[in-house]
Amino acid sequence: MVRQEIDNVLETARREANDIGSTLREAATSVRDSFRDGSIKDVPRRINEPSGINPVKFKKFLIVVIKLLIVFEFLGAIAEGTNTQNWSRLGIDCLIAGIVYLMWDRIKRTIAEKKEVYRRKVEASTETTKLLDALIFSLLWSDEIYQDIPLDMRRLVVISYTLIAISIGAIFFGIGQGLVGLILCGSLILGAVNLLAWVMSRERGEKESLKTELKLAHDVQVGLMPKEHPKVEGFDIAGLSIPAREVGGDHYDYSCLNGDSEQFCVSVFDVSGKGMQAAMSAVFTSGAFASEVKQSNSAAEILTNINKAVYTHSKRGHFVAFLLAMIDVKGRAVTFSNAGQMKPLYKSSGSVKWLDSAGVNFPLGMLSDTQYEEKTVPLNSGDLLLLMTDGFTEAMNAAGEQFGTERLERTVQNMDTAGLTPQQILDHITAAIERHTGPVAQHDDMTMVVVKVV
Repeated sequence: MVRQEIDNVLETARREANDIGSTLREAATSVRDSFRDGSIKDVPRRINEPSGINPVKFKKFLIVVIKLLIVFEFLGAIAEGTNTQNWSRLGIDCLIAGIVYLMWDRIKRTIAEKKEVYRRKVEASTETTKLLDALIFSLLWSDEIYQDIPLDMRRLVVISYTLIAISIGAIFFGIGQGLVGLILCGSLILGAVNLLAWVMSRERGEKESLKTELKLAHDVQVGLMPKEHPKVEGFDIAGLSIPAREVGGDHYDYSCLNGDSEQFCVSVFDVSGKGMQAAMSAVFTSGAFASEVKQSNSAAEILTNINKAVYTHSKRGHFVAFLLAMIDVKGRAVTFSNAGQMKPLYKSSGSVKWLDSAGVNFPLGMLSDTQYEEKTVPLNSGDLLLLMTDGFTEAMNAAGEQFGTERLERTVQNMDTAGLTPQQILDHITAAIERHTGPVAQHDDMTMVVVKVV
């Protein structure tokens, strides 16, 4: 009877094991197929993604536990000192507790200051990071470091630290004696270190791959911009573009309207957003402009036609601010059409003003049927025209104060532009921006073209 019951139990266990095995095989096949066809992004939870793990809350919990242990230790010391009448020990404990309590806020402020110090130290030292610096950095920035780990790797990191904690606990409580205990603890620690090393190597490999892709995208984007200043009779022209990241959404270019060398065009545009997506949109817009400028007869017509292409091929909510200036070389005039870009800054006879555009001023891609208009301004010898994106005026310092349009006006107003080349004018303006922002990193792309009438 007992034998039969045992056989029944074993048979039931085998059937359940087979069912579980079938389920796991189906799940593995599904995941493999999802990786193959690229639909893995539709899976609601990623492999190894920890559920409910919040390192910030866990760290706070540990701090509370440590505080409680300190309080209990202090109360125990008071009780022991009272029972044994060891008043000197009791007095020292009370003194230490009082000092720690009074210095707690100071300790927290010091830790906050040291966080940034050790972050910069580790970033600057790279391969030569000292062991002590790395240890302090990892402790101070533990929450931020954990958040930087990919979601599908976090459970492995948690497992690694769990293995280390188990090995430390085994050593502390004396689990396993002699060589067996040493092998057990060593194996746990080695497994944890190997897991962490594998996670970090995967992350580093992905970052290196992304860096390579961004470098290629940067080279492509830079290759589409002018490599030298154009030579236009009666005009001196220079331009620059400084992306806030490896790639950006700003772009400028030179061309001739419909192949006519007497109608020289300067285009400056800014795609909404930053990074790779903005760079790809900038490349598309540049291609659309290069096609239109060969067959259109006016700046307004070019923007109207490009707007339809941008509206059709862009996501809703993504726009392109575009300023197109067409210089009549013989007639000494500039005709411009503006689609949501910064107004041109015009200096003539010592006075500086912003040139208003004609008609609507919507960025490209906002509405499908926008009809743009153009405006013509005569030019005289010595006149200066600045075409730019908003990265210059919106450059901020540590206090969050923008450089602003008024400060840019004063900079150009006070500059002896008559004795400077456009490149020198660009250098003066960028130097003024750098003085204003100080050590604050550039947060937006900056593009400007300076046109000077000789």
